[in-house]
Amino acid sequence: DFVTNISKKLSPPLVTLLSSEPEVQYVALRNINLIIQKRPDILKQEMKVFFVKYNDPIYIKLEKLDIMIRLTSQANIAQVLSELKEYSTEVDVDFVRKSVRAIGRCAIKVEQSAERCVSTLLDLIQTKVNYVVQEAVVVIKDIFRKYPNKYESIIGTLCENLDTLDEPEARASMIWIIGEYAERIDNADDLLESFLDNFNDENPQVQLQLLTAIVKLFLKRPTDTQELVQQVLSLATQDSENPDLRDRGFIYWRLLSTDPAAAKEVVLAEKPLIAEETDLLEPTLLDELICHIASLASVYHKPPTAFVEGKVGLKKMLPARAGDTDSEQEAAGATIIPEPG
Repeated sequence: DFVTNISKKLSPPLVTLLSSEPEVQYVALRNINLIIQKRPDILKQEMKVFFVKYNDPIYIKLEKLDIMIRLTSQANIAQVLSELKEYSTEVDVDFVRKSVRAIGRCAIKVEQSAERCVSTLLDLIQTKVNYVVQEAVVVIKDIFRKYPNKYESIIGTLCENLDTLDEPEARASMIWIIGEYAERIDNADDLLESFLDNFNDENPQVQLQLLTAIVKLFLKRPTDTQELVQQVLSLATQDSENPDLRDRGFIYWRLLSTDPAAAKEVVLAEKPLIAEETDLLEPTLLDELICHIASLASVYHKPPTAFVEGKVGLKKMLPARAGDTDSEQEAAGATIIPEPG
């Protein structure tokens, strides 16, 4: 009861700080971010104060966005999604990207509203704004990883936008989706083959994902994709200078040539679901930072030892007292001495 009463009293002053000038707001938001990771109930009824204003500086917008996601629940998901969808039409590209990713994080966090989040993402894809489409593809891949075999009906819409993807993360995400659900996509081989034309010019992230996706396709449909898998294995092992790509190519080649059953178990193994909150601080670090609330540590989200020079290995000593011998005074006169090591 004591903690509950104190928590209720904390909310109003924290909310009041958010009506100050931007610099004070930022410090308050960084501290609030820590507080709600420890005790989310404190501000669970105050979602609206974290909605972004049109004249907020970008650093305030991004911090508010992060806090909004942390406070999202089944009770307020509708108004949060409405806000995020509106943010996704703004002119600030970086903020728009973060807003689209936030919709994906909401889907992963609030399972009951995942379908509504996916529907919102599809609406954004229909806008055909390039960077919005690319971010949407990236977060939809994460939603597929969280809820396998649930939203595959939207794959057709994603494939329609394949030609517009030019960023490595978005291309890699789309390739992952095609490889993961290759048995449900009739022209999966044609789609993956289109990426092979410029294989050597692709980002390493895309090359690795393409190699794995084509091997998955071969294991699921071996009769009509043998030539395709030989082509990608040859590109990965003979033409590439990337050691990671070569090593993976040789491993797949050896598995497929010696024991296809083992290859199936390794490549098509059931994958663990992704975590709901991947950006939470470690509990021990969070407890330490909570002890340093309203200090620089709570703004940096780092312990004082990480940015205060000489903080580690220092020991304070009392000053010299009258009547001590010269040697004692000399020893006690030093207020700080380094510990060994």
